[in-house]
Amino acid sequence: MAFNPAGYVCPYDGGHPDIITGVVASAYVSGGQLVYFSGAEGVISSGLNSIADGDIMIVTGASGAAFNGVAIQTAASGNSIGVATKGCVIMTAGDTVTAGTVVAAVNGDSVKTAATAGHTIGRAITAAGSEGYAIIQM
Repeated sequence: MAFNPAGYVCPYDGGHPDIITGVVASAYVSGGQLVYFSGAEGVISSGLNSIADGDIMIVTGASGAAFNGVAIQTAASGNSIGVATKGCVIMTAGDTVTAGTVVAAVNGDSVKTAATAGHTIGRAITAAGSEGYAIIQM
């Protein structure tokens, strides 16, 4: 199973996708991959002037409680990319996805209908069978 081969595809964002920029910590991140943020403790002070490149690290393999969004670009380690944390994204179904239900991340590259409400990443707008595609609202 893999993430959407078309990369990051956002059919709807409400005009406000909430994109956060960070630096790739994994060997490689592809657009469309589910990612989470990591970073050093104590690097941010009370002002915006304390935020620097590298404070927010982007890591692949997002699942369960470790999910922040979907990579919108492809880049190698050490490069900056954007991560969409809100909006609707076309994602690969790692298992059955039922429209209207909450979904969970599967293996960092796909989604499935969540068995419980804990550790969900969004809600399915459309349905999909395993290895199909669904629009997910984060």
